[in-house]
Amino acid sequence: DRSVSRGLGDVYKRQVMKHADAHGIYSTQATVRTYESGADGLMKPETVLHWFQEIAEAHASSLGFGYDFVISRGLAWVEVRLNTAISRLPRWKETVELRTWTAQETPLLARRNLEIRDALGNQIVTASCLWAVIDVRRRRPVPLNRHIDAFPDTPCEETVAPAAMDTSGLLPTIREWMAERRDTDFNRHINNAAYLVWALESLPDSWLENHELTGIHLHFKKETHAGESMKSLLFRQDSLTSHHIMHGDELRAEAVLEWKAAAIA
Repeated sequence: DRSVSRGLGDVYKRQVMKHADAHGIYSTQATVRTYESGADGLMKPETVLHWFQEIAEAHASSLGFGYDFVISRGLAWVEVRLNTAISRLPRWKETVELRTWTAQETPLLARRNLEIRDALGNQIVTASCLWAVIDVRRRRPVPLNRHIDAFPDTPCEETVAPAAMDTSGLLPTIREWMAERRDTDFNRHINNAAYLVWALESLPDSWLENHELTGIHLHFKKETHAGESMKSLLFRQDSLTSHHIMHGDELRAEAVLEWKAAAIA
């Protein structure tokens, strides 16, 4: 679903630039705000997803097939997969550049690549994701070329590969909760970033204190609504954690997170 984070409209109020260059790469600058940061002074992982969702929408709209275009035709953009590699997270007050570009991957899927670069031009976060256009009433994907004349011809090959974890033989830790209204977007579905928050919340404090997040891999299966009872099946193995986000016996999303040992202060 097209997801809108609380407060991310401010990103566009504080832009230094927003443009698409000759290579079809759309970029903007933004500064990390207090409410986007955690106690460690770093951008919250879910904020990365919110920012990516916002620049994806802004770019798609500039190309003529953003939210307003699809919703006027009874359609919606739906994120299917997201794979992200993190070198480091931006710090509070740090100004970074967001970059994105897109191309058609298959008749039903569009690929979008995204980056966050620091002031020196270093890639600190990289992501590659797949999106589909669905018929809102039928809840079925539709061919992209049925409604979109042409995607940019910018090369858009996968930049971050999916990660998998074999959970066979492992016993999960189970956490249960209720999906809440605060996590919904204006499509009335749970925001995609909430699944990452749910995955992180299932981890014990001792794990989070001793590990740094280096990769986020999300596979969205089915939308979730406020008021639904949810549970997470957490599996841990070496530097990977796997999170099966469930409603009853139905898998709504799967997250595989990559970690490294935290630096000693």
